[in-house]
Amino acid sequence: MELVSDYEAYEQQIRLIKQLKSEGATKAKLRSAAATLAELKRRGKSRTNVKSHETIPPGQSSEDFLKIYREHFHIIPTDEDGFTVSFVLSSGDLKQDTEEEARARVFFDQFGFVVFRDVIDSSSCENSQQEIWKFLEKKHAGFQRSLPETYHNLSSQTFGLAAEPAIFSTQIVRNRSNAKVLEAFRLLLEDEDILVSHDRWCVYRPTRNILFKGGHRDMKQWKTKENLHLDLNPWTYFSDAMPLEDLTYETLRDFSKEINGVTRETGPHVQGVLALNDNTLNDGGTVLIAGFHKCFHKWVGSLGPMATHIHPGSVDSGHLVWRGRGSGSYIFAPNDPLHNFKQRVTMRSGSFLIWDQRVAHGSAQNNSNNFRIAQFIKAFRRQPVGKTRLCKRAKRLNAEIERNQCFIDYRIDGSTRRALGLS
Repeated sequence: MELVSDYEAYEQQIRLIKQLKSEGATKAKLRSAAATLAELKRRGKSRTNVKSHETIPPGQSSEDFLKIYREHFHIIPTDEDGFTVSFVLSSGDLKQDTEEEARARVFFDQFGFVVFRDVIDSSSCENSQQEIWKFLEKKHAGFQRSLPETYHNLSSQTFGLAAEPAIFSTQIVRNRSNAKVLEAFRLLLEDEDILVSHDRWCVYRPTRNILFKGGHRDMKQWKTKENLHLDLNPWTYFSDAMPLEDLTYETLRDFSKEINGVTRETGPHVQGVLALNDNTLNDGGTVLIAGFHKCFHKWVGSLGPMATHIHPGSVDSGHLVWRGRGSGSYIFAPNDPLHNFKQRVTMRSGSFLIWDQRVAHGSAQNNSNNFRIAQFIKAFRRQPVGKTRLCKRAKRLNAEIERNQCFIDYRIDGSTRRALGLS
């Protein structure tokens, strides 16, 4: 394991420069220290986005891979309030990072994820929650947000996800087009011309010390299953195929296929989740295998042939969920030793977590009396997407916004409309 990570080295260098300034160091010393800082920044920026052309190593055993992964494992740092360390977006200029954004890039390269705070404001979080409650009360007869006695009408079987594969309501769409959401994606993808996904949200019910009319009770049966997965097909990821160009968007499920049908050729690829309320350690939520992106290709080499994973001999085996066109999801076995390296990412309300799609991730159960409420958003570079697919996508999006009466401001600037895929 490295004694000092790139992120730690970058932070140490910032502290050194501040110390040198406070001590009245010479200009020569300051220039030298600044040059070292610039090199650390360049290293993190280039590692994040340059495509790896390494081939899948043959015959790597799972035990050998664990030794490799341990070299990239680091404890996820937290702030003074116990939330995962986060960063602020401020520049709005892709060509010129602020010092904070440069630190975020280095963190992203080292850990494979980053959290940006204060991305959407409190009123946007509240409006999002109100839309979600209205949706649930309409779809699930008997459910009332203010009465725990009615929470049994919801289900934990699909991780609290909305039944529809893509949600189009006013605030949810506004969140996708939020200026800081788009800035975060553009910063990490290093591309101004992006498309955001049209995904859904999740709600985890509280499970402990819930106040019912007859007193406080625990509801263990309301817990979601813990899981670890990748929203891609590990074997086809390294191909040069363009698996999604024949999507018609005749069904909303085609928007989900955009998430799973990723390849190195169309990358880089990232996913994100927007916290719509405070998400503390026991509230349930995202877990990540930090640093997994750095050895993803070697892990694929430890799997063996794809055919043996499509129809596993046991539900307890790691397996591929085939989604057609070469896309899919990989589900890690419950006894996979990588579960021992899962770490929770905790977030303040309005924060935005983005991770490299090669990072294994999943969710932990809710063990508190708070709801977990979050919105999923992915983005990808527009350039690899063909014109025919873009036109079909735009036609369906405009129809959905009209059908759902999403009162987003159609006067939004052209780049935002373009990022949504409306034009």
